[in-house]
Formats: sequence, structure tokens, C-alpha cells
Amino acid sequence: MEAQSFKDRHILEGPVTPVLFAVAVPLMINNLINSLYNLADGLWVAQLSLVEFAATSFVWPPHFLFVSLGVGIAIAGTAIISQLIGSENKPRAESYATHVFYFCLGLGVVFSIVGYFLSPSIVQWMGATGELRSYASTYLSVLMAGFIFEMIYLSYFAILGAQGKTKMTTVISASAAILNAILDPFFIFDRVPFLGIPGLGLGISGAALATVVSQIVRVILGAYAIHSPANEIRLRFRKVSLKWEQFRELIRLGFPTAMGQGSAALGFTLLNSGIAAYGNATIAAYAAVNRIGSFVMQPAAGIGGALTAIIGQNIGAGEIDRVKQFNRAAFRVITIMAVAGSLLLWLVRYPTLSLFIRETGSEADLVWKLALEYTLFNVFMTPAMGYFNAFTGIFSGAGYPRYAAYMSILRLWGIRLPMIYLLRRFTDLGPTGVWISMLASNVLIIVFAVWLYFKGKWLESPKVSH
Repeated sequence: MEAQSFKDRHILEGPVTPVLFAVAVPLMINNLINSLYNLADGLWVAQLSLVEFAATSFVWPPHFLFVSLGVGIAIAGTAIISQLIGSENKPRAESYATHVFYFCLGLGVVFSIVGYFLSPSIVQWMGATGELRSYASTYLSVLMAGFIFEMIYLSYFAILGAQGKTKMTTVISASAAILNAILDPFFIFDRVPFLGIPGLGLGISGAALATVVSQIVRVILGAYAIHSPANEIRLRFRKVSLKWEQFRELIRLGFPTAMGQGSAALGFTLLNSGIAAYGNATIAAYAAVNRIGSFVMQPAAGIGGALTAIIGQNIGAGEIDRVKQFNRAAFRVITIMAVAGSLLLWLVRYPTLSLFIRETGSEADLVWKLALEYTLFNVFMTPAMGYFNAFTGIFSGAGYPRYAAYMSILRLWGIRLPMIYLLRRFTDLGPTGVWISMLASNVLIIVFAVWLYFKGKWLESPKVSH
């Protein structure tokens, strides 16, 4: 196909650090907004009971197991499209964009149906019993019913992200997150707190339904962005014929990411099952700290997410020295952000945890004890997680998502889960063994990532799309 020029070349020609921040800051804001939503969502559900709050986190891994396939296709699409942008091949970039959309649409339809009907069985298989099982089944079933909207937006996110148009995706996600936070109390409670007006009183299912409604709005806003004049990569439904070769290329590049994230989601499902064996107090402590810890980690995650498009475009343009400059700048910034985030996490541990641990009594006291202990381990995990995101973005942008998959699979299945089993089997550490295993796996996997970075083929022989 004939090459066409793109108007926006700031990723290829602008100064390194400003470009890195220009692409990453909107992602950081987007991630922080989503984390704030998760915090707000958790705060509303926590007012119902600790068990219902625990249920919302308990079903995250199986939900993400379904999402992982779509994420794999989206990241593959971002890598391919960004490299085609770098090589000035607009028609082929638009062809791949259309294939990404149809792929995500098909997965969304299938998984919405399958996930809805399998949700109760999944929760039962995870070992949940009593109230936890009932609440978790309800919450997951509603989320999966709206799964198609999550998948459609992933295709839009891939197309816009490949161009570095992260401001668009940030505005869209922020709008959806704010809507979600507003809808939550109206859907959850019989009487809306602070306002005193009648609500729908749907309980935990109302929290899930508010999420689905916000995802529908996000898809509508995403469709508007894709068709706006600011977007250069169009979906060509009439002018692009679907080809198996392009679907196969998306599968080839997306499969390692899907496998890595899918295996991680399955591993976290098993992890949650193991945590459930320690009781609801441990699950609640784990959920509360994760809500806060994920918020602190988001700025570094934004840098890692930006690297996929940045590395992809510069490799597509043959700018290898520029790729190295971006990598060095990214690691410097992540180090500063991660250290600052760790200190913040420790300083605000009491007021933030008190937002979720609202009950009193012996069980609440145990939740506090476990949560404070887990927070200390999170302080040391935060820098390692930032580096993990950076390496993932670099390898994916270079067309080596299998390296990121190796990291994800080894971290969970090769280190964390075996350690948890061994510490539970041969020690009396209790939940502390879980925290130790999580910290060790996050640190050790960075050693492996550094080895891949310097010994791997990702820079010498990048997988460039044509």
C-alpha cells in the first residue's frame, strides 16, 4: 500500500523527556482517576459490610481472566499500529485498527454470555462460602453481563493509544469514572447518603450495575473520539476487507500478552482462594491495602503504558538511539515516583485504611493488624512494580510481548504461588507468608527482566510491522 504521512510526529521528533511526560501524564491522570473510582466504589460498598467489600475484590481475578484476552489483542494492536505510524503506512494502520475492533467485539459477545452463566460456578470453585459466595456471585454476574462494552472500548483505547493520543482516553475514562462514582450511591442504597433522597437499593449488584452503565457511556464517548477530526487512524468498515492474515498477526502478537495476563489472573484467582482459607478478615485486609496501594502505583504505571506507543513508533522509524534515550529517562522518572509513592503510602496508612475498615469488634481489630502489616510490605513492592510496568511497555512496543509474558508467568507461577504453598505448609507464618511471597516475587522478577533487557533480542532484532 502507498505510504501516507501523519501530521502528528511529536513522538518521533520532540525532546525525549517532555515527550515522555506528554504521553504518560494523561495516562497517569487516567490511572489515578480509575484508582480514585475504585477507592470511591470500595467506600460505598464498605458501608454495607466488610464481607460485601471483600467480595468486590475477591472476584477481580476471574473477571480479569476474561479481560486478559482483550488486553492481549489491544496491546498487540497498539504495538502494530504504532510501528506502522512510525513507518508512515497509514492505510495498513487503519486496516489493523478495523481488525482490532472486530476482534474485540467478537470476544465481548462470547465472553459476556459465557461469563454471566458461569459466574456462580467460578466463585464456588474459588472456595467462597456463605455470604461471601452469594455476594461475589451476584457482583461478578452483573459485571460479566456488560463485558462486551469493556471489550469494545479496549479497541478504541488501542487505536488512540498507538497515536499517543492519551489525553482523549483520559478525558473519556475520567468522565466514565466520575459518572460511576455518582451513580454508585443511587444504585446501592435505599436512601442516598448525604442527600436523603430515595435510591434503588440494589446493594452490591447496584455497584456492579453502575459500573456497566458507566462502561456504556465510555463506549459512546470512545466512538465519538474515533470519529473526531483529531483522530488520524479511522475505522474503515467499508473500505477494508477483513483478512485472516491480519487476525493471525494480532493473535501471534497478542497471544503472549494474553497468556501472561491470563495466567496472572488465574494465578491471582488461586491466590485469592488461598487467602480465603485464612478467613474473611484476611480477605478484607488484602482488599483494603490493594485499593490504596494501586492508587500509589499508578503514576509509574502511566510511564510504563506510554512506552508501548513511544517505543513502537521510534522502532518503526528506525530511531534505535532514541529508543535507548526514552528507556533511560523512563527508569529515572519511575525511580523518583516510586520512592515518593512508597513514602506517601506509609505516611497516610491510618487515615486511608480507616475509610474501608469501618466496623468495630474483634474481627475488625484483626483486619487492622493484617492490613498494617501488609501495608509495610507494599511500601517495598511499589518500586519493583514500577520497573515491571516499564519493562512490559518496552518489550511490547518492540514487538516482543512474549518477554512481558515470561515475566508475568514466572513472577506468579514460578515464584509467588510456590512460595505461598511452601510457607503455608512448612511454617506458622499465616497470612504473613503471603505478604513475604508477594514481595519476593516482585523483586526477583525485576532481576529476570534486567537480564532479558540486556541479553534479549528485542533491540537487536525488533519485530517491525510492515
